[in-house]
Amino acid sequence: MTSLQFNEIYAAFNDPEARTLTVSHRGDWRRYPENSLAAVQSCIDMGIDMVEIDVRKTKDGHLILMHDKTVDRMTDGTGKVSDLTLEQIRSLFLKDGKGGETARITGMKVALLEEVMRLAKGSIMINLDKCWDAREEVYEVLVRTGTLTQGLFKSSADYAEVEQFLKGKPTRPEYMHVVEEGNIGQLPNVLQMVRPKALELVFPADPSPVISAPNFGLLIGRYRIWVNSIQKKLCGGYTDTPSGWEWMIHYGFNMIQTDCPLELKQYLENGGDPQFNRGVKNHA
Repeated sequence: MTSLQFNEIYAAFNDPEARTLTVSHRGDWRRYPENSLAAVQSCIDMGIDMVEIDVRKTKDGHLILMHDKTVDRMTDGTGKVSDLTLEQIRSLFLKDGKGGETARITGMKVALLEEVMRLAKGSIMINLDKCWDAREEVYEVLVRTGTLTQGLFKSSADYAEVEQFLKGKPTRPEYMHVVEEGNIGQLPNVLQMVRPKALELVFPADPSPVISAPNFGLLIGRYRIWVNSIQKKLCGGYTDTPSGWEWMIHYGFNMIQTDCPLELKQYLENGGDPQFNRGVKNHA
């Protein structure tokens, strides 16, 4: 992918009325270990808009990619990430796909966040999960790698805490607020004080106050609205299939996190997204 193509992705991200964006959950884990450099590179090669990754801190303060608190599921080792040094973790090998006891052990190593951001530079956006508590260190990595426009922070933290973090930076990072039934009451304050570009909506059932007309009406056409199609309990019982994607798009969601990134991309390109061929607004 060329930087010209990334510029289109970023322009679309900044235009809520542009095409639906495809987000790959933990990278292309169907062909490579989740959260690995290879899984991210595969998404770049496929032309996916964004990859969601999980970031954790080692015992000696390094930021690595690992979804679980332990390395057990995804490597040939054991132990908590927070109890292991980077040297210890880099001595391990990743298991294929989603890992587990029967998964094949590969020759791949656990990735550093800095490695991923350098790989992604000028090619793809990266959603930064599991790392709000390490947000200051993550921000430093984005600055160091020149990828501030590519990293998307997320949290469900109190809006005052988020506002303090964003306002305290010389260059404001990209941010998405996670909205659930437990914090839906904060939505007006989040929109006014935090001013996120994107909202991730989590709703176990349909109907839900999270996607009720009064709340959803505040967002549509004004923000990027993210839905997780990866688990039914996150998206009102809908599925990570064309029928589920159709409902999500028609309802008004314009970012879909999926475990089937290539299939979703092809679905959107072949008529699934009415906005696919719409030009991006000039906000200059």
